[in-house]
Amino acid sequence: MNGFLILYSIPLNLINFSGGFLAHEVKYVTQTIEKIMIEWSKNGRKNFTIKVPDSHKIKEFELLLKQMLNHYQVPVRATVQQIPIEIKCGCGYTGKARISDPENAIRILCPSCNKKKGRIIVGKEIEVI
Repeated sequence: MNGFLILYSIPLNLINFSGGFLAHEVKYVTQTIEKIMIEWSKNGRKNFTIKVPDSHKIKEFELLLKQMLNHYQVPVRATVQQIPIEIKCGCGYTGKARISDPENAIRILCPSCNKKKGRIIVGKEIEVI
């Protein structure tokens, strides 16, 4: 993975410090691009779907992803889709989770019992397909 280490050096002009891009989105976009580049270099694949859980700021993620792919001249097309976070809770509920603070994704709660007892079954991580 020597050729991919440059991704950790993100040009400052790609990051809007005044309100938008958060450090954790930069981290996840960087990891996503690494996965894309590995797949692209292995088999030349050029079309990807990126499934991003509700707990991320989807617009910021998508914009940063496109800017970084363009900056690093990676000749691929990435479509970003937001997916809900689904949980299975100890109270018996199974379904879409409630995010207590969507701006910061502080806690993922069960909408039935309002507790953080659920196990994430869908939307645990970003998927590159």
